[in-house]
Amino acid sequence: MSTRTNHPQLPPHERARLYALIHEKLDLGDEDWPDEVNSTTVVRELPGVDSLKLLRLLGAIELDFRVNLGFEAIPQVQTVQDVERLICASRASRDAARGAHTLSTGG
Repeated sequence: MSTRTNHPQLPPHERARLYALIHEKLDLGDEDWPDEVNSTTVVRELPGVDSLKLLRLLGAIELDFRVNLGFEAIPQVQTVQDVERLICASRASRDAARGAHTLSTGG
């Protein structure tokens, strides 16, 4: 029996979209990064990644996934799994806020 805690995960089609976005926004050509991007990939160790590229990536993720990660997400991003967790957390917060609004307005 596993003692590992579950973390929120994106559906497979969204995870594939996230991996493609990372590849695109960080300019990972096949010759620069021939490996597949996966959940354990350390984002900051990818070739050519700097703070500006990371900021651009997070902005693109916000637009593509319709979430709000904020600047506080930057230091939290180590692995691709961290990015996925932040997306899921942002969605959960948004959904909770909508639920609270619906309850308070009776609609």
